[in-house]
Amino acid sequence: MRAAVDLVAEAGFSAATTAAIAERIGMAEGTLYRHFKSKDELFIAAYRQLKADVFERVTAETGLESSIQARARAMWLGMWQTYANDLAAFTFGQRFAESAYSSLEGGTAHEAIMGHVHKIIQDGQASGEIRAGDPTVLIAFFFPPLTAMLKQLSTGRNWDQDEVEFAIDCAWQAWRI
Repeated sequence: MRAAVDLVAEAGFSAATTAAIAERIGMAEGTLYRHFKSKDELFIAAYRQLKADVFERVTAETGLESSIQARARAMWLGMWQTYANDLAAFTFGQRFAESAYSSLEGGTAHEAIMGHVHKIIQDGQASGEIRAGDPTVLIAFFFPPLTAMLKQLSTGRNWDQDEVEFAIDCAWQAWRI
């Protein structure tokens, strides 16, 4: 799965043929089909595993014991650190989400992360710390800046810790009452 992630990140889905994936990991192309029925199934499994890994890492940082602001900050920072340390995974995820594979996957991998963000918003609205309103609108102030900064990071733009903290603060200011 990692070879598929890396190949898609490097050159797109069309370059990530089963032959190229097999060559990357030093196995016969036919061996891939012992593990996956099709290339589509391999890409979907890689995406689901990637999202599960990100969700596990990020939710470990956002325990229910902390304040709403601390949970929101930890969620943003956890996603930043996870993807900043693995830009290939970020690029694969972006390309997957923008491809026809996204509709084949059905969104199940993305639901866990979104559910976690929705829970932070719901808890924050219940406690009076986060603006009332449609969580979808609030999420529009959470993920797009993160995604934009990661895209710029992947093209060579470096962000220092103060800039990352500023972005987190901007996301929080858009949410808070």
